[in-house]
Amino acid sequence: MCVAGRCSRLTDRAGPETLHIELEGKQPPRGLRFLSWARSVGAVFAILSGVVGVSIGLSQQRRGLAPSEIDCDYRVELLRDRVIALTERSPITRRGDPQVHVVTNSIRETLAACSDNERASSRLETIGTHLSQHLQRSAGDEEARRELLAL
Repeated sequence: MCVAGRCSRLTDRAGPETLHIELEGKQPPRGLRFLSWARSVGAVFAILSGVVGVSIGLSQQRRGLAPSEIDCDYRVELLRDRVIALTERSPITRRGDPQVHVVTNSIRETLAACSDNERASSRLETIGTHLSQHLQRSAGDEEARRELLAL
């Protein structure tokens, strides 16, 4: 039997009820070996870069960092992504979730820590404004939903 240019033959070495396939060419072609090696190296690199990225992100989110250790632009990006994630959640998921308070506290702390970085401060203020507007709209939507259910 031949599949993709590689031929094999069926044998019954282990007994009549078990069939084994022996490949006539024991080694895969050189190109396939290199491709397999390259995929393995790529997977290891992707995993390592993910671990490094997560560790950097977590280190920037710890409390009590010295002002010289804070990467304000990176923290702004993290907070922006968290606010976007909050705004995309359904009203049922948002109800009673403390994440809004966690994010608003993080915005305040980052504003205090990055007060000397004008660009980061203005971006954080914009993010905070958008979050508060979203929360006001959500509260209005919740009130309208209650009124509709009362009819």
